[in-house]
Order: sequence, then structure tokens, then C-alpha cells
Amino acid sequence: MLDILNSLLHPPQYIPHGHCYLWQTPLVGLHIFSDSLIAISYYAIPMILLYFLRKRQDLPFKNLVILFGTFIISCGTTHLVEIWTLWHPDYWLSGALKLITALVSFYTVLCLIPLIPQALSLRSPAELEAVNQMLQLQVAETLQARAEIQKLAEDLELRVEERTSELSNTLVDLQNTQLKLVQSEKMSSLGQLVAGVAHEINNPVNFIYGNLTHAEEYTDTLMQAVHLYQAYYPQSNPELCQKMEELEIDFLLQDLPNLINSMKLGVKRIQGIVVSLRTFSRMDEAELKQADIHEGIDSSLMILQSRIKAKPNHPEIQVIKNYADLPLVECYPGQLNQVFMNILVNAIDSLESRYTKNALEVNTQIPQIIIETSLTEHQEVKISITDNAQGMSETTKQKLFDPFFTTKPVGKGTGLGLSISYQIITEYHRGNLLVNSILGKGTEFVIIIPLTQIVQITQVENTPQPLATNNNDFSKKIFDTLQYG
Repeated sequence: MLDILNSLLHPPQYIPHGHCYLWQTPLVGLHIFSDSLIAISYYAIPMILLYFLRKRQDLPFKNLVILFGTFIISCGTTHLVEIWTLWHPDYWLSGALKLITALVSFYTVLCLIPLIPQALSLRSPAELEAVNQMLQLQVAETLQARAEIQKLAEDLELRVEERTSELSNTLVDLQNTQLKLVQSEKMSSLGQLVAGVAHEINNPVNFIYGNLTHAEEYTDTLMQAVHLYQAYYPQSNPELCQKMEELEIDFLLQDLPNLINSMKLGVKRIQGIVVSLRTFSRMDEAELKQADIHEGIDSSLMILQSRIKAKPNHPEIQVIKNYADLPLVECYPGQLNQVFMNILVNAIDSLESRYTKNALEVNTQIPQIIIETSLTEHQEVKISITDNAQGMSETTKQKLFDPFFTTKPVGKGTGLGLSISYQIITEYHRGNLLVNSILGKGTEFVIIIPLTQIVQITQVENTPQPLATNNNDFSKKIFDTLQYG
């Protein structure tokens, strides 16, 4: 077998290809140089194509490129064999390589024919450039549209936030207006009740006080007659003398003036309470007018007198008043009295909760409420109401003027008193209501209002109506005052 293969590769009857060139050195060298250069080029081209395919995995027709590379390598090998046959007559080997090259070339042609329509359908560089420009334009339009959509979304979100804020403010205003209406209706009924009670008490009291003068005169006349009778008839009828001793005429003559004076003091006391009730209610003073601030404070203290006095479970609250010489203040007197009442009630509640009978055994301090008034250099009236109760924390101070916020037990407070008071001072009087408190030491409320109001509200619908916090509690304070003095 080896002999046959050797005879095919090295047939003795063939002569090398160099004899055809007569072994002329220039001619042989020319063929060697040309075939070598062609072989090197044919081998380099597939290597470059292979490198390109590895870098661009997305290119189509990869198999066709591989066939081209195989065909080119075969062609390069045939040129190397041509150089070999110059000295060795291995023409069967050369023919076999050419056959392989021919088969690869023919198979490449067969594969190339169906790919021609697909290759022709590929876009030209100009068309690709036009498509690229169109895509860039579409991308720019898409980015612009996206930016516009983003801007519209931001504008819409901003409008939604603004609208939500407006609706929230409107809801708060509506709740406050509803609260004003409800409290105004309550206080209107209460004011009529207070005015009616004061009027009904005032009439009989004036009748009693007016008749007490005559009763005193009549009593003096009768006493003078009795004294004259005793002077001129010291030794009267025994039966009459015995009756006079039983009736204790001497004691009656001595005690009757004291009785008349006591009745006069009681009637004057009732008259003072009626004046305080009328001053506090001020049913005829809903409009802006000049008023005495001290008079309003004193009327509130008069109504709360029953709570200031000592009780079995807590000591008497000491009220210290440091009043400055203030001029009349332009204000809504009824509303301002309501603020004084709310602050004083809170102070009394705090003092009662701290200075109970058991706590007083440990705490030697006396429960106090200090009320100070002054006129600032900015022509503003400053009213300070301070107590030495337990004070409050910073968290409580921040929520103190919020509607419905209260630290009192359920059923004892509505959480509206200080909220309404803040509204009365800040909105109706263009002033300020401040609170200073130290936990465990006490609380100070500071009311600051201008001495005169620049803008007067003349329209009826804008005139503030009386506000109340708890009608039942307020009515109880009135009747407690009438009962206990």
C-alpha cells in the first residue's frame, strides 16, 4: 500500500516542473516569489476574516464567510504546492489539492446563489444613513415628548397639591365656621339666660333695697317710741313687763339695727353680682367699643368666686392683682371677658388638681393666681395671668391652641376654650396670645392687644358673635355665685 502511495506521489516517469523553465534562475525565482506572496496573502485573509467574525458576532452570513475562508486557504495551499513541484514531480498531490479547492469553490457557489436575493435586499449606506437620521429624529421627538409629559406630570402634581391644600384649608375654615355658628348659638341662648336672670333678680332686689330704707326709718321710729315709753313708764303693768321679758325686747331693740344693716349688705352684695353678670354677658356690647379691661377681669373673678374660696378638699386660691393705670381699650368687651374666663378656669382647674388637701400636707406653697396689667411702649395692653400649678410639657404647649385638644378628663373639658380664646385675640383684636410654662412650677398666659383698633368691622356678618365653651359649666358658675356669694 505504501509502495502504491509512493508511486503516486513520486512517479518515476514524471520530471519536476523546473525542467519546463529550463531551470532558468530568474524565471524560477519569479514563480517562487509570486506563488509565495499569493500563498501568504491567501492565508492572511482568512485570519483577518476570523478575527472580524469574533468581534462582530451579530453579522449575518457567517457560514458563507467561513466557506470563503476555506476556499482561500485551499487556493493558497495550491500555490505552495506549485513551488514544491518545481523540484518534485508530485502532480497527483497537486491535482488532489486542486480538486478539493474546486469542490469547496463549487459548494461556495451553490450556497451563494440563494443568498444573492437576501444580499440584494440589504439597504445601501445612503438608505441606512437616511434611516439613521429618521431614527435620530424620532428619538429626539420621543425625548421631547417625554420631557413634556414629565413637565405636565409635575405641573399636574403641583396643581393637585395646591388643590389639596386649598381643599384642606377650606375644610378647616368650614369646620371653624361651623364651630363658630354652633358656639354662637349656644352663647346667644346663654347670654339671654344670663341677662334674664340678672334682670329678674335685679327688679326684686331693687324693690327690697328701696323698702329697706323705709323699713330702717320705721324701725328707728318704733324704737324711739319704745324708748320713750320705757323712760316715762318704767313701772308698767306686771303682766306687760313679764311679756316684754319673754319677748326679749331689750335684745330686739339692740339687734334690730344690726339685722337691718346685714340685710342692706346682703342686698348690695346681690346688686354687685348682678352688675358682674351684666358686665360679663354684655349683651348690648357686641360691637367694637372702648371698655375698662380691669372691670372685665373683676367680673370674671366675681363669677368664679365660689371656686376661688376654700373647699373641704382644697385650700383657698389667693388672687393677687397688680393693675396698672390703663386707659380705656378699644375692643369687643364680651369676647375679651370670655378669654379671661377661659384662662382663669384653666388656672383654677390646674391649681385644684395640684393643691388638694393631701398634697398640701407635702406642698407648703399657697395656690396663687397673679394678674398683672401694663401698657407697653408700642401702645399695646399686656395682661399676664400666672398660676403656680404643675405647668405643662413642651408637647402640650405646641398643641395647646389646637381645637378639641384637652388634657382634662373626659366630660370635664371640650378642648375649645383656649382655641376660641386664641382666635378672639389674634383675629378679632389683632393681638397675640402667648403661653410660658415650666413643668412643675406653673404657667403664664400673656394677652397682648393694641390700645386702639385701626380697622373697625362694620358689617353685621363680620361682627364676631359670642363664643362659649361649655354652657352647663358656665350656668353652674353663675348659680354657684348666687348661692354661695
